[in-house]
Formats: sequence, C-alpha cells, structure tokens
Amino acid sequence: MNQSTFTPQIMAKMALCVALISVSGYIAFPLPFSPAMITASTAAMCLAAFVLTPKQTFITIAVYLLLGGVVGLPILPGGTAGLGRLLGPTGGFYFAWTVAFPAVSMLKGKENSLKRYILTGIIVSIPIVYAGGLLSMMLNMDITLEQAFVMAVFPFIPGDILKCIAAALIGVRVNKALGNK
Repeated sequence: MNQSTFTPQIMAKMALCVALISVSGYIAFPLPFSPAMITASTAAMCLAAFVLTPKQTFITIAVYLLLGGVVGLPILPGGTAGLGRLLGPTGGFYFAWTVAFPAVSMLKGKENSLKRYILTGIIVSIPIVYAGGLLSMMLNMDITLEQAFVMAVFPFIPGDILKCIAAALIGVRVNKALGNK
C-alpha cells in the first residue's frame, strides 16, 4: 500500500496519535527553576514517530500545535494553550518537535527494531528538541547558554532517555500488532 495516500485507516491512526499527544500533555510536572515542564508529551510524540511515516508524524504534531497554540484548546503541556505558549520561553521546544520527531520517523529504519528505535529516539530527538528549547529560553529570557542548559537540558536528560525507551518498547509492539514492518 502506498503510505503517502491518506486512507481512512491512516487518518484514524494519525488522529489517535494527536489524541494521545493531547492527553499526555496533562501528565506534566512543573520545575521551580524552569518555565519548562517534565511532560509525557515527548514520549507520545516519539511513539507517533515510530508508528507513522515522517510526513504523517509532521502533520500529526502540526495539528496538535495548531489545536493547542492557535485554536486555544488546553492540550499543551500542563493543560495550557495559546500563541503565548508557542512564542514564549518554551516555544522552541514546540517548534523543535516538528523537526525532531519526523526525523526520528525518517531514520527509524524499515525493520521493527527495538534497538534502532531506542537509539534513534535518543540520538536524534533529544538534541534537536533541546536545541530548540535552549534557543527560545535564551532569546525570551535573556539568559546565558549556561543558564539555559540548567533550565532546558540537564534536568530532562534522564527522563527523556527513559521516555524514548518506553516509546520504543510500545512502538515495536504496536507495529507488530498492526502488521507494520
């Protein structure tokens, strides 16, 4: 089947991924020293990247950001919404998601491989997402690179690695159940 065709099944899978990402945004824990939150959204996006094509992953994340940032549904991390979130100190994370997770999807390989999924999730998504977060925090908060690392990177590394592993474990099983390679 041609994966570039948006069949009802593919659109349903994408809609389920938007819903999962939206719900996962409510699993969020604020940090007292950072405007960024620890959230399950990145795990859901990584999972979406493992079960969707790069184009589908991009569209899924873009729809999520449009619903939360432009339409104003309270689905962004912590149940927040609005353009202010997209353009504020954490906005770089959001825009980086549209690059990071389609890249994960592109580089995950053709085989349903747990090791490759884990490595791709960690090596590809984490640096791209952190780069976006660093940039937006430095620009919006007028802080140094070192301060931005403390606020946007260091506290998130262990959890993001675990989220990539969890997403890979689930992604392999979902792909197997759906008959995807």
